[in-house]
Amino acid sequence: MAFVENTYQQLSLVDSMNRLSERERKLLERSWAKPFGDQIFPRIDEKRFADFYSTKSPRPNTPVNIVLGGMLLEELLDLTDEEIIETLNFDVRFQYALHTTAYDIQPFSTNTFRRFRIRNDANTRKTGTDILGEYMQEMIRMVEDCGDPRLNPLLRRKREKAKQI
Repeated sequence: MAFVENTYQQLSLVDSMNRLSERERKLLERSWAKPFGDQIFPRIDEKRFADFYSTKSPRPNTPVNIVLGGMLLEELLDLTDEEIIETLNFDVRFQYALHTTAYDIQPFSTNTFRRFRIRNDANTRKTGTDILGEYMQEMIRMVEDCGDPRLNPLLRRKREKAKQI
């Protein structure tokens, strides 16, 4: 797969957001998905992971910011790959947070995450640096430092785990 940066970030006319009622829109705006989608997702640095992809393949990658955002939500909410895939397919909050509401089919499968981790493992063996692990910690700090109380549900499990240790 060839690395292609995800530059498409706007709602389209056929976007699933257009089917929400006014009440549902207001609930979405008050949820954790709004600050995540507006403040965290746009700051995800895809270019750090460009070396994970071939320069020769004509097929584009699943957008790296969507993969990393999904992995971050998976980590924060203590979900399995299967659970995050189900949630991304059926929960508009997750689609809103990852800017995938315009997709007819969500751009994920459990293989998406597995293959990304395999690429990271190969890169770690090659360079000695686990950039995915390091960047995941950076993104968690980004969420913690955001200061928006709507993000608290995402941080609750992290805080509970920290207390147990």
